[in-house]
Amino acid sequence: MVKEAVEKISPFVGLLVLGIFLLLALSTIRISIFGEVEPEKHIYFEIVFLLLLAVVGELAVIYTKQPSVMILMILGLLMSPSFLQLSWDFLHSLNLPFNIPSSPPDILRLEAIIQVFAQLGAVILLFKVGMHNKIEKIFAFDNLMVALAGVILPFAVGYLYAGFSGGNFAYSMFVAAALTATSVGVTVAILKEFNLLNKRFAEIIIGAAVLDDILGLLVLSIVINITGSGAEASIIMPLLTTLITAIAFLFGSVMAGKYFLNYLDRKELSPRRFLLVLAFVLFYAYLAEYIKLSAIVGAFMAGIILNSSRHHHEIEEKTYGLELLFMPIFFISLGMLMDVNALRLFLIPIITLSILALLTKVIGCGGAALMAKLKPLEAAIVGFGMAPRGEVALIVAAIGLSAGVITTPEYSVIASMALLTTLVTPPIIQALINKMPVEGAA
Repeated sequence: MVKEAVEKISPFVGLLVLGIFLLLALSTIRISIFGEVEPEKHIYFEIVFLLLLAVVGELAVIYTKQPSVMILMILGLLMSPSFLQLSWDFLHSLNLPFNIPSSPPDILRLEAIIQVFAQLGAVILLFKVGMHNKIEKIFAFDNLMVALAGVILPFAVGYLYAGFSGGNFAYSMFVAAALTATSVGVTVAILKEFNLLNKRFAEIIIGAAVLDDILGLLVLSIVINITGSGAEASIIMPLLTTLITAIAFLFGSVMAGKYFLNYLDRKELSPRRFLLVLAFVLFYAYLAEYIKLSAIVGAFMAGIILNSSRHHHEIEEKTYGLELLFMPIFFISLGMLMDVNALRLFLIPIITLSILALLTKVIGCGGAALMAKLKPLEAAIVGFGMAPRGEVALIVAAIGLSAGVITTPEYSVIASMALLTTLVTPPIIQALINKMPVEGAA
């Protein structure tokens, strides 16, 4: 009798416990979105939210057949504070019959933590790309031609446009510097998705982007010194210092990396040795960031060095989990940086500057790629592949804003251009890739 009674009661107890848990979970989610939670606790909710957003992105990729990079950036845009505020204002204007919280959802509050995750995503991405490249392919003459064309033409056009549109000298210089930038992370992710990293046009994009980073850094050094002090004599020393530091890092990292490889390849890749590999990659990223060459360049160089290791494939497999965790957050964060209000207030300058930004890279880099004897379709992919400005141009704009040489509206125009070019290029690149003849086809 007792046993039968317990068996009858047990399902109800189970349902009751489940119901209490669901109420607790829903209440926690509501408070986490609209209420106050200690930052050290809220970070767990933010990471869970970003990972679930990445899952939604992967499902959207399956059904829309669009590149995951673009989908993740759009999801990031939909989660941006400016878009949520705009959406909330619209909902309140509808006078709906039920109550809506006065403020929009405040989901991602710890921006510094999210940015760290995003930066790790960029580092892991470029490290994995480096694992597919060899050092001699980076400093090829074709890459240098594409990189030079991708700096000179955008700088000249950016400076002239900003000057003719009424911008002062400082703003014109920062617009020009921002247009020289290249954020190759988005392009590389698309090429990786289509298994095209071993193609010559992909190698040119990657090699030219690394050289472009170096040249862009030199340009930024000149711009900061000119706009900051106005003394031409102050340009020479920072320029020489930057150039010497960049060359010393690029070639010195390869030489030092050979000693690390000799040690690594003596034995099998144990967990301890794999941790040393991760420390090696992150140290190179840190060193490059410290000398203001960009962490992704350091990670890329580490990948190139480890490309020669006998544990190459094992390292690829073991770092896949890191790629899966951090990369989606990187692309979501790029979308979140978009300011919808800036798009609305300065629409014409932003669209004009974005078109110029695309054309200068397509004409400059694409033209140089044609001179390197690539096919027209491949040259177009190189041009559009070098077009995203992304976080690199955002850094240029942020430096100008923090130095007080450009205003907040001017910063918004440059930042919106950077993110708009990053957002519109993935579908163009995918369309060009889809037009490429299938290998082995008659």
